[in-house]
Amino acid sequence: MSNDKKTRQMGVKGFLHKASGKVSAAAFLTQHRAWLETGDLLEVTSPILRMYDEKQLLPTPALELLKEAVLTHHLRVETDKAERRLSEQAEGETGSRSSKPWIARVFDVKGNLVIVKNAKGEEVELEQTFALASDADRWVDRRLFEGASDWFGVIQHTRIMRADGEPITSVVMRDDAIARILKRPLRAAAKRTGSRDNKLSFGVKVHESRATFSHG
Repeated sequence: MSNDKKTRQMGVKGFLHKASGKVSAAAFLTQHRAWLETGDLLEVTSPILRMYDEKQLLPTPALELLKEAVLTHHLRVETDKAERRLSEQAEGETGSRSSKPWIARVFDVKGNLVIVKNAKGEEVELEQTFALASDADRWVDRRLFEGASDWFGVIQHTRIMRADGEPITSVVMRDDAIARILKRPLRAAAKRTGSRDNKLSFGVKVHESRATFSHG
């Protein structure tokens, strides 16, 4: 009974609060491992936990990355909920679809927007807008799963900006996408990338419908 009660009470806020205190990182990860591997959290925590298990990460850095991953996931979920409510409200009031604030694109290793042929044989860019971040995630995963080995995805919010004025951005690596499609997250070959402030650490600057690489 007591264990079930503790499991029900654990949430994102509780996890982050406890993780921010004076704790032994290794002991904390062992204690809360089951929660970190629960439900949708597994998609964002499994690459970090794999690196920790394989001794590529020490306990403290692993815990810091997991705190960021859990917080980012929580914010995305809450954003989805809010946007879904707004979308439903707009459809109820006007009978039309609301605007789609998430834009997803797929690039090749040179930073060029990938161009493919659609069902009509027309050349189109791999770019699409979505009302929800989760829909954008799934679309990018599928395109990367079907695409070339050097492709990667970029998902941005067109309205919500960071403090520095840059849009909220996440980068999706093909190995991660394949792992999710195959439902084998623990075998993911690379973690979802991005620095603490979500900037693209390898020099990609995303604008409108193109990406260019810095040459420094």
